[in-house]
Amino acid sequence: MSDSVSLSFPRDSRYYAVARLVVGGMAAPLEMSYDALDDLQLAISSLLDHEDLATSAREDGGLGDVHLRLRIEDHRLEAAIGSFSTGSLDRAFERSATDAAGGLGLQRLLSTIVDDVRVGAGEEAGDGDGEWITLTKQVKALA
Repeated sequence: MSDSVSLSFPRDSRYYAVARLVVGGMAAPLEMSYDALDDLQLAISSLLDHEDLATSAREDGGLGDVHLRLRIEDHRLEAAIGSFSTGSLDRAFERSATDAAGGLGLQRLLSTIVDDVRVGAGEEAGDGDGEWITLTKQVKALA
């Protein structure tokens, strides 16, 4: 089974709750645990709220919309988020690691709470510009 949903919304924190709601709706058929759903929503919120990424301009200089593509495949939920200006994700990872001073940087947080984190060019995500990040959360089989 493979289902997908695409959502675009302004790069403004007032709309981020909509993204979390849609993620919850996509997770429901998977019978994802509340903890697993909370982890994925936290990962998405951490990216959207990160100061270096919240204002990450596209290559053309505009902020543009946030695009969220959710896909259910087998026993996992993938969330692709973009687009960010080229290199901004790496800069955000590096800066948050040094600012954390022994704490949890953004990249470490993401890799701790989701099962896979991939950064790729827009072409890989089906969008011609900028960078995208894909977060994958596996759903544990029910006993």
